[in-house]
Amino acid sequence: MAATQNGQLDDEVKESARSSLLSVFEPTADQATVSVDDITARTSIPAARVTAVVEQFRLDLSATPAADVIDAFTTGRNPLRARPLLVTDNGRLMLPHPALHVFAVRENLQGYLKTLGPVWSQYAKHRGELLESRTRRALGRVFPGARFRDAFEYYVPANDNEAQAADPAKYTKRVEGDHLIVLDDVAVIVEDKAVALSALSRGGKKTRIHTDLTGIITKAAEQSGRMRDAIERDGGLRVEKEGWVDLSGIREIHTIAVSLDDISTVLTATAELVRAGLLSIDNIPWTVSLHDLELITELVVHPAQFLLYLRRRRDPDVTVMFHAPDELDLFLYFFEAGLFVEPDPVQVRAAFPFLPEPTAADLRRYSTQTPALVTSRTDALDAWFHARTHGSSGAGTTPKPAMAPAPLLPLAEELRTHDVQGWLSIGATLLALESTTQRKAARYGDTLLDNPNPSGQGRSLAMPLTPGADPAEGWLLAWVTQPAGHNPDAVEKSARGYLRAKKYQLGLPRGVVFLYDEATRELAGAFYDGHIGPLDAALTATVHALRPATDLRTLHPNAKRPPRRGKATK
Repeated sequence: MAATQNGQLDDEVKESARSSLLSVFEPTADQATVSVDDITARTSIPAARVTAVVEQFRLDLSATPAADVIDAFTTGRNPLRARPLLVTDNGRLMLPHPALHVFAVRENLQGYLKTLGPVWSQYAKHRGELLESRTRRALGRVFPGARFRDAFEYYVPANDNEAQAADPAKYTKRVEGDHLIVLDDVAVIVEDKAVALSALSRGGKKTRIHTDLTGIITKAAEQSGRMRDAIERDGGLRVEKEGWVDLSGIREIHTIAVSLDDISTVLTATAELVRAGLLSIDNIPWTVSLHDLELITELVVHPAQFLLYLRRRRDPDVTVMFHAPDELDLFLYFFEAGLFVEPDPVQVRAAFPFLPEPTAADLRRYSTQTPALVTSRTDALDAWFHARTHGSSGAGTTPKPAMAPAPLLPLAEELRTHDVQGWLSIGATLLALESTTQRKAARYGDTLLDNPNPSGQGRSLAMPLTPGADPAEGWLLAWVTQPAGHNPDAVEKSARGYLRAKKYQLGLPRGVVFLYDEATRELAGAFYDGHIGPLDAALTATVHALRPATDLRTLHPNAKRPPRRGKATK
């Protein structure tokens, strides 16, 4: 700068300035490398041990030109994948990029263990047990109080004759299940896959990729789907050393495949896996890495949030409408905006005939949806994770990512606190409502209490929910008041009878009544009903006395308005 100001700029000065600037981006070999002595001085690790690690992970360039290494790197035959250390002629070394070392440690050392025979078998067994135990621990955080069955065996039909007879007591084929989690009316089937992508797959060999993904994803889907089909077909499982397990009360089944290998860009591309024939459209488990599963279960505040994510994440339309490079991006978008896809109103109407014909606005809202790319949302998560993991000064002040405020979350928590039957599925159903609808629903109890019936009878309001085109997803929510002086047992019996009769009338499989005491204005009880099938004579008469089904209007989770008929219904 001084030379320029004095008019003395010449080629020598310009070259000096240029080389100084370029040295920032192109350091000398000594500046870009370290020696074994440098590492020993910094870490206090003996030089012999440092040398042994260097020799295990160094890339031998003695007989390979650098240009060949670069060509191999850019065409998928990455020689740095298992040996990422470059060593100069004078013994100084460099790690080209820190992202390389995580996979290198695993692949390099596993390759060595495979040469040791019995040691490799021990290691593979340990790896599987580690995956099972950590999956169990992670899911225990979001399914408190659930009945877990881990690493068990059960029976399925061995042939067509046994399948047609449909008598579980006579099934002869014994198969394994990794985890079965049952909480009231919800069952979650989990398969653990500790196998990893091979070096050929990581190098981009298509046929090997298909083979490896079949072993990780397709096999897990088939195994979890087999158990799901058995529960749906037989209403339970015949479990080895336990006998018949009655699961006839299950109304919701989810399947999960947990991978020890972190292949997030593959696991989030569910629609592509279906197109490639690796998954069937009618059997889509949530495929997730162990790392992401553990982190997601730590972020969840209420278990109902996790169940709602399972419902949304396993929706085939979600994988078509939302694209993300990472599972955590999808989950954080769920926290932020719900991960909701508008269902086809024509199919919804076919599933729930009491609904009116779709309006032009309904059809337009559905048809104008376009796929969206979910970009990175993990900055806040990264900050919280590293503050917690490394014990930095911000560990106590860095906020953990949280779901957008939900007005009905306090009610969901109250149901959980009082261990109401079906609290998990009820809570997820409440949280599925759009926030405006949640705010209205949160006031329904007060609205009824503020307007008592002059005749001295209780008040009631019913809200059917039809979130999708599957009849099994339908719910009936009802708010009922208990007048002062009325017998609580009689009121409960009447409320339960009304709920079951109204569900039957509308063809909805599940429902819940929220009963409020007019004297105390408190929630006196919440009564779940998952009964399906015929009614007794008394309730059949009740159905005939109900207002017609066409008098009700449904709300789907993204509804912006209350029901058209906002009056309380008996």
